[in-house]
Amino acid sequence: MFGTYFYNETIKRCVSVFGTLFNNIDVKKIKSDGTVLTQFRVPISYGPKQKFLDRLAEEPNLSDRNRSAITLPRMAFELTGFEYDTQRQQNKLIRSIKNQYESDTTKRGFQYAPSPYNLNFTLSILAKNMNEALQIVEQILPYFQPEYTVTMKMVDSIPDNRDVPVVLNGVSFEDSYEGSFEDRRVIEYTLDFQMKTYFFGPVYTGKIIKNVIERTYIPGGTFTTDTGFTTSQINSSGLVKEVKHYEPAFGEVANAVSNSTTVTFDTAINTKIAVGNEIFGTNLTTNPTISSIASNKLSIVVSSAITIPANTTLKFVGSVDPTDTFVVAETVQFYDDGADDTFSENQTEDAS
Repeated sequence: MFGTYFYNETIKRCVSVFGTLFNNIDVKKIKSDGTVLTQFRVPISYGPKQKFLDRLAEEPNLSDRNRSAITLPRMAFELTGFEYDTQRQQNKLIRSIKNQYESDTTKRGFQYAPSPYNLNFTLSILAKNMNEALQIVEQILPYFQPEYTVTMKMVDSIPDNRDVPVVLNGVSFEDSYEGSFEDRRVIEYTLDFQMKTYFFGPVYTGKIIKNVIERTYIPGGTFTTDTGFTTSQINSSGLVKEVKHYEPAFGEVANAVSNSTTVTFDTAINTKIAVGNEIFGTNLTTNPTISSIASNKLSIVVSSAITIPANTTLKFVGSVDPTDTFVVAETVQFYDDGADDTFSENQTEDAS
């Protein structure tokens, strides 16, 4: 925490997306016979409405181009605050994993669960007559029932798109028609929105795990003790023996061995490989285990003599249950007699 620099531009993205929702609103001036006199796009900008109201009250100055009067109608929006959304809270340890990180297919990127926050926006509509104001308002309200959902790309380096609802919480109206003849009339509609977004942390990377050995252990072998199933029970019943789909995490390339219990390596083996680990890839019916490991990690002694050619990859896996010997099976083997009862429901027949 607070040690890895990251900047996902979440707030910047949300402000940009929110403003984009309202940048295609037009207003028409129509004669009594239905003829369209003019049609123009309503400008929108980020900033508090008071800034534009102050501009309206200023006297135009011909010598100062920056103080020229502004035209109506126009819209302004601003981010007024944000708060944590407990209703969308998730477990902090949930990780979102993507198989591809940027353009490097050998790495996998992941992030922990994002923090859900509600961003509060205010959209102000300023017009000089009621007809223009109503045209703008009625082009917005039908799309929010009460929310309008947009899809946003939250992080550039990982293709993670999220649906972000934009909720319309309320509409208020103010017409400043009272005042002197010198005061400009301003009709103001204020729409309060809430954007339900997420704040993501840094992206962590790691190599893709391509090979795994998975074993399934079923406790309660005799249904009265916790010693587990014996090898004979597993063989006779056809229960899950072992799932052997891929290589384990530790694979080492061995030199040629001819009917010997000593296996040598050109480079030191992984330090996590330990005595007692089962060895796959020896072509024996029963996998041998490691009896001892040389101090320099360049050779091991196995429990049974093996014969392998040079550059054979041996795979090392620790024991799942030290009290039992599991039989290796190339495919998943399940016990299924076609009955509706599960193993726990029909223990007598399943044990036979």
